[in-house]
Amino acid sequence: MTYNKIKYFITCFGKIVLKYTIIFILILLPISLNAIEVHVSPILFIDETDQGSRNTGRVQQELLSMLWTKNIGLVMRFNSLNDNRINAPQSITDAITVCRTERIDYLLYGYVSKNAHNMRMEIRLFDYINRRIIQTFFSMDDTDNYERLLDDMSSKIIFYIAEMFNLETIQEKQAFTRISIPVNAGYWTPFDKNWLEVMLGTVTLGSGVEFTPTDNLFVFRGINCYLSTGAIFQYRLGVGNPSRYEAYNHTFYITFPLTLNLVLSQQHGVFTGFGLVYFLEFFSMTEKYSASRSSVYGNMGINFNFGYRFMMGENRSLFFRNNFDFLINKNTLVSYSPVIGMNFQVYDKEVKRKW
Repeated sequence: MTYNKIKYFITCFGKIVLKYTIIFILILLPISLNAIEVHVSPILFIDETDQGSRNTGRVQQELLSMLWTKNIGLVMRFNSLNDNRINAPQSITDAITVCRTERIDYLLYGYVSKNAHNMRMEIRLFDYINRRIIQTFFSMDDTDNYERLLDDMSSKIIFYIAEMFNLETIQEKQAFTRISIPVNAGYWTPFDKNWLEVMLGTVTLGSGVEFTPTDNLFVFRGINCYLSTGAIFQYRLGVGNPSRYEAYNHTFYITFPLTLNLVLSQQHGVFTGFGLVYFLEFFSMTEKYSASRSSVYGNMGINFNFGYRFMMGENRSLFFRNNFDFLINKNTLVSYSPVIGMNFQVYDKEVKRKW
């Protein structure tokens, strides 16, 4: 295979990878843009056990925090107002004024009242476009279970909005320990100009094992997040520029990554991670009018990566990953490698949560 043919192959493969990258972005973009955004106003807290004192200093943020702990993905977003110094709305007129000032479409407002025996919470969902209250939510509990009151209210709000707008929220699920086998193929290219003049990256192939202690570690603003680790074995081939010399670079390396995974919806997710790399390079070259020579290098490196994952059922997923490798040897090699692959789950076990 000539140098030009190899270069043509890499160019074509790169266009394919770029094409699928754009497709993945186009898949994720509508999910984010079509999300329903609901703002939570300051909420009045009336304490009848303290001479009927009224304040707005706590409920808004506590309700937001509880809404953010629900695993809802990207289809629904809850935010506070840009200006939280306003008084807590108590009427439709107040709600209209807040929505017009803040330029928002949906507003949650209401109050919490506390007496000697129980706490009662009433929250209204206001639609500014149609100038009407869509739904009023009620919840009641004893005075020692304020957090349970907030949890019940947030669940009612999310369930109603999801039903009203036919949103695909992520169902509450048990946590599982998982082991899977990733298989991928792609290409790689050096970043450094000096390397590009003498070495052309070609194919890269890889597999390994991915271990997830729990796939439901924590929820950040409605997005389920978890960590995974494992070992990834990779092979890649480099070819020398024949105008200078004939050369081949076979690199075998193993990466021990730590990856943060974000579940955006039932099928879509993104991830980012880093890891240590140990690699072996087998380099051979033949210069004109000289005998061939070869050498072996072994050293450490660092990998940074990010990518996209598409779930194809409970046990399989398609992923696209961007790898940035820093292989440290006599002449440090910095390279970029986009890969496409499949992840096959081979083991899962439910995790008994202790909190």
